[in-house]
Amino acid sequence: MDPAALEVGLVFLVTLALFYFTQRALHGSLQIVLHRLTGHPEIALMLYWALLFPGVLFHELSHWLAAMLLGVRRYRFALWPQRSGGQIRMGAVQLAEVDPFRMSLIGAAPLLTGLALIAIIGGQWLEAPASGVALWGSAWRMLQTLPQREWGWMGFYLLFTVGNAMWPSPSDRAAWPVVGAMGGLLLILLLLAGPIPLHQAIMELMVGGLARLTPLLAAVLFVNLPLLAGLIGLNFLLDRITG
Repeated sequence: MDPAALEVGLVFLVTLALFYFTQRALHGSLQIVLHRLTGHPEIALMLYWALLFPGVLFHELSHWLAAMLLGVRRYRFALWPQRSGGQIRMGAVQLAEVDPFRMSLIGAAPLLTGLALIAIIGGQWLEAPASGVALWGSAWRMLQTLPQREWGWMGFYLLFTVGNAMWPSPSDRAAWPVVGAMGGLLLILLLLAGPIPLHQAIMELMVGGLARLTPLLAAVLFVNLPLLAGLIGLNFLLDRITG
């Protein structure tokens, strides 16, 4: 395998893992801080929902529009926080049960549209992808130029709220294993039976896609890291005050 392609793949996996775990830690720390500051779980829940509302709205609208485009019947559209089985649901779209392929696309819609919106906000949509660790530099430059763009400083808030609400929920990912297994099998068959030029085309397409996705995830990661550090520090300070 081309070393540059391997580097891009490794940087993408590291970025994705850091993005996922940092996002989870940020959500948990934010809920704890709001609960401790308000002293009331329902008020804390409403503040948490309000902070993420633009991202929640974008998430549920993505499901709704994807279902409409794919011809899936929609029953209910909800934009209100609810506690369910120890989990917090910020919104919901109730759909008819259809085949796994369409359900997987509907479930992935918030992630796909969220990444597209992040690209538009950061002005990175048409830039040629870099390679390897330089992809993080591309994300950093995106954030540095953000205050001068048409979104202004609001762009940082949009990156925060869209980036932290676009990850599909467990119910959104329910159909992914079936479709992923079928897609993986098809890819293996193409690589085994296809000619060498097809192998090269598939590899270039995959590497190019990962190189474009990595700066978008990294930009949200770089926004989340200082926020997470601040929330951890605030939790520590509250421990000292109340202890």
